[in-house]
Amino acid sequence: MAWFTRERAADEAARDTQMVQHRYDRLLLLATLALMGLGVVMVYSASIVSAEVRTGDAMFYLKRQLMYVVASLVLLVIATNIHHEVLRHLARPLLAVVGVLLVIVLVPGVSATAKGAARWLALGPIRFQPSEAAKITWIVFLAAFLADRQHLLTRWRTAWGVPMLLLGVMGALLMKQPDFGSTLICSGLMVLMVWAAGGRWLHVGLLAGLGAVLVPFAVLFEEYRMRRLLAFLSPEADPQGASYHINQALISFGSGEWTGLGLGGSMQKLLYLPEAHTDFIFSILGEELGWVGVAVVIVLFALFVWRGFHVARRASSAFGALLAFGITGLVGFQAMTNMAVATALLPTKGLTLPFVSYGGSSIVTLGAAVGVLLNISRRQPPPAWLHGLTARPAAPRTQQVAG
Repeated sequence: MAWFTRERAADEAARDTQMVQHRYDRLLLLATLALMGLGVVMVYSASIVSAEVRTGDAMFYLKRQLMYVVASLVLLVIATNIHHEVLRHLARPLLAVVGVLLVIVLVPGVSATAKGAARWLALGPIRFQPSEAAKITWIVFLAAFLADRQHLLTRWRTAWGVPMLLLGVMGALLMKQPDFGSTLICSGLMVLMVWAAGGRWLHVGLLAGLGAVLVPFAVLFEEYRMRRLLAFLSPEADPQGASYHINQALISFGSGEWTGLGLGGSMQKLLYLPEAHTDFIFSILGEELGWVGVAVVIVLFALFVWRGFHVARRASSAFGALLAFGITGLVGFQAMTNMAVATALLPTKGLTLPFVSYGGSSIVTLGAAVGVLLNISRRQPPPAWLHGLTARPAAPRTQQVAG
């Protein structure tokens, strides 16, 4: 069953009166701000020792994270007040720009490299990761592409032809960095959004099966991925080598028990657990705040996903519904993956915990994405000037404001 069916779209178009909700979803905003606030606190706590050792300034990462959060909130406010239909007309140019950035980041001497991966563009003291923007732009493009073709999505070539071609190009660029995690996320988003738009279950099943076949090959042909998989399957086999991250993360959770060691009391952040303020910040949170703190984080993400899907269900257009669905799916899937990695339920993968982990590219792009979600939740009609850009303008309706 599709998330936004053609029947529902027709029913919406047949109504003479459309209810418009000008108030944004406050629970969605509350969950976002709570996660960002918790992230600032945990980044400082998790990074205070490593920042002192690496830079001589214990507040180095805290200062930068605060700067990123402010930039993220600015973009959130701007996106909330720009009608999301604007993105529909910018979908292709934005995807082209991101494609160029993914090419540039592979140019030696231009990109910033860390741990053998060329994923960042250095802009003075700031490093930008194009793959983070690629995820959001991919969602925008898919939402626009699928919304325009809902009545044709039962056909294989119409539903999957262009998205699979573009995914192949973008996936090749991402894997060249290499960024296996972002490639998986973009692939999963394509399958989910085509299903949500009305694609056939048979097609979805075939694509899921194809992915299940290709993923093992991607693991087998890269030695470091194979080492991570073996470490996940047998963490006791190489505790000081490939299994080091997993073992240290589990020690963090085991030390925290129910109520934790107290904020700032983590022992693993004393340079025992690598990436304590980025990929494994959830482990430090579990050590310092215990399972109570872990439960709070899970509830906040569950609240975000619930409200995000609620916004998608109530969106006034197919494009808005698919866009909200994609953004919510991205945040929910990435959060679950990060938490599963930190608790050794999945092999180690370099994905941040949305809104919480240290990182400018992630939190800034997600802030803008949440602003888009909030704009969709307001259910406002597109501005008059935007109608001139629409190839097939919608029939005029009587507008009524609720609340």
